[in-house]
Amino acid sequence: MPLPFPRSAGQRRALAIVSTIIAAAFLIGLLKVVGLVVALLLAGAVWVMLSMRPDAHEHRVLRSSIQLSAEDITDVMDEFDHFSNAQDADTIADRTLHRPALLDYDCGDEAVENFHYQYASARRFLNRLNARLASTELETQDLESLLRVTDQRALDIKESWINARRSAQRLGARYNSEGPDNSLGDEAS
Repeated sequence: MPLPFPRSAGQRRALAIVSTIIAAAFLIGLLKVVGLVVALLLAGAVWVMLSMRPDAHEHRVLRSSIQLSAEDITDVMDEFDHFSNAQDADTIADRTLHRPALLDYDCGDEAVENFHYQYASARRFLNRLNARLASTELETQDLESLLRVTDQRALDIKESWINARRSAQRLGARYNSEGPDNSLGDEAS
């Protein structure tokens, strides 16, 4: 159910100012000099509330937290890219002798398959994230929701990376990407 108040900060600010002016005019008309004093106090209180809103600081903190969660996602993706492309002896041995299944995008192992899905999904998410964060129209609740999603994605890809590495290690060097029968598949004949 939508809130009865305007959603954007600018509209809420305008509503507060208009309401204050109407209330001040009513107080002055009803109470004369005392109404003027009360109206000035009311206007001062509204001005303080509008100028000291914590939204700007809160938005900076939320955007920073979102960036940190996005960096967690990027760290896992960088680990996989390093595993896939690094030329040092330890990494080559790891990907060819210990975990060859991890590089097979068609691997039937559930954990490896899930990681490749999470990896592709995270790449698409990160490509859209910066555009979302660049928007000045995001409200606090939008940023909080985006932070929850980013945190969850960071957790999901980290867990799937750990599980995929563990599963690929279990499959080990005996992993065969052609299937259990060591054939290349003669379905075309």
